[in-house]
Amino acid sequence: MKTHPLTRAKKQKAVALLQAGQYGQARALLEKVCAADRRDAEAWYLLGAAHQHLDDHFGAETSYVQALALHPDHAETLYHLGFAQEMQGKLEQAVASYRHALEIEPDHIRVLCNLGLTLQALGKPAEAAGCYEQALRRDPAEAILHFNLSNALRELGQHETAAEHYRSAIRLKPDYAEAYINLGSTLIKLTQLGEAVTSYRRALEVRPAYAAAHYGLANLLRRTGRLAEAIEHYRRVVEIEPSHANAHFNLATSLLAQGEFRAGWQEYIWHWHRDESTFHAFEPTSWELGDLHGRRVFLLAEQGLGDELFFLRFAQQLKQRGASEIVYQPGRKIASLLVHVPLFDRLAGTDERPTSGDLVYSIGDLPRLLGMERGDQIPAAFALTPLSEQLDAMRRRLTELGPPPYVGVTWRAGMPDRELRLFKECPLPDLARVLRQVPGTVLVLQRQPAEGEIGAFARELNRPAHDLSALNDDLEQMLALLSLIDEYVGVSNTNMHLRAGVGKTARVLVPAPPEWRWMAEGKESPWFPGFTVYRQGYDGGWEDGFSMLNADLIRAFEQ
Repeated sequence: MKTHPLTRAKKQKAVALLQAGQYGQARALLEKVCAADRRDAEAWYLLGAAHQHLDDHFGAETSYVQALALHPDHAETLYHLGFAQEMQGKLEQAVASYRHALEIEPDHIRVLCNLGLTLQALGKPAEAAGCYEQALRRDPAEAILHFNLSNALRELGQHETAAEHYRSAIRLKPDYAEAYINLGSTLIKLTQLGEAVTSYRRALEVRPAYAAAHYGLANLLRRTGRLAEAIEHYRRVVEIEPSHANAHFNLATSLLAQGEFRAGWQEYIWHWHRDESTFHAFEPTSWELGDLHGRRVFLLAEQGLGDELFFLRFAQQLKQRGASEIVYQPGRKIASLLVHVPLFDRLAGTDERPTSGDLVYSIGDLPRLLGMERGDQIPAAFALTPLSEQLDAMRRRLTELGPPPYVGVTWRAGMPDRELRLFKECPLPDLARVLRQVPGTVLVLQRQPAEGEIGAFARELNRPAHDLSALNDDLEQMLALLSLIDEYVGVSNTNMHLRAGVGKTARVLVPAPPEWRWMAEGKESPWFPGFTVYRQGYDGGWEDGFSMLNADLIRAFEQ
């Protein structure tokens, strides 16, 4: 059936309107054409394009389905149908449409590219990589294909090959800022940190106001010990993107690590909004302290047991500022330790909400609210007292395990693959070798040790290492133990805060970059008087740290 000349003219006009960016007028005209002749596949296809340009992806899908009912084997329509479905989150349907298109045109590059992206979104990076590789065989000079393939290869852990394709993308498109950034992060995985810095800087040469590049570079500079430079780039991120919560928070902890407490606490307020934040359903009633006299203060816990124990030291100042009553809503695991703490008038239940008259604050905001600006304003660690029955039971248990001195040890804490390497770990064999010289009984306080890990540690130690890891699930018992043992050596974790709470010292192994509370450098931290800090080098080596630990332990046990 031939198209009527008038209909043909209307479609030509619609095409002209689409080309001119007048999508609304094009859609209105094409709707009339389709209403007049519902068997015009081309008109339905054009109407789908008009809907798509107007971000009406459901309308686009409907129109493309109509076009395909009339012309089932039109690859271009199937391509656009897949895209419309993808934009609506109908990923499995989009995959089916793209695959159908490839049955008709096996080397359709745009289809292969979009199919790859959709498969990645579905968690199928290997299949996605196959799509990009097929497209590259057809057009090896397409930068976006190299870029997308690299992204899929990174998901598969093939970082070296991913880096090669990022470099290919950059050769084909020298101003490809996104490729420079992703190459930088891939080079970090390959521990090629100097090249990674160069890659981030090249991204910024191409796009000076690129927040993601400043942020990636800042994290890398901090990781390599260039804290002042990192701070500069964090500041640039928040200038460009004022609501970038992670940049604000990382700026905060960088400033705090340098002892710039006033500026650091002002930025720390962004802990409420960063990506991994899982705070309460409600926020503080005020971001300023205000007049506390005669008021009830409802305190919210900070995230993580370690942080909770750390920030509780500031709570005692609220009574000094005039608060008549302090109600604290603790984390589940710590509640039993606080039942007998006289500072708190009451512990709130997990699901309890403050009343309308309460002043609500997070303990993580207290340093800022209280005006803490200098190291000499740091309060002592939050005091904790073990129960007498727990102490008696733990003394008996220690006697059964072996003779004094008793040395606790921990070698790992945190979560792997977190930003800025907040996963804390030291080499187990090296730690064991240092502890060989220590007399007495070695106690493993490592939370969730890996299978065979304690046995390997004991073999390197050349004597038994007693597994007390289960005590991490009972903080009252752990508190009693930490108050009794003679030495505690390990990475920063909840137990370090408990050790400080009972007024005992510890030897802390601090990976690079250091967690802010251990400060950027030095053998001590103002937050933990009496604790000795042993640092990993920014080159990844522990030689200096373990050498100092070894010397200090020799002196300690010679006395």
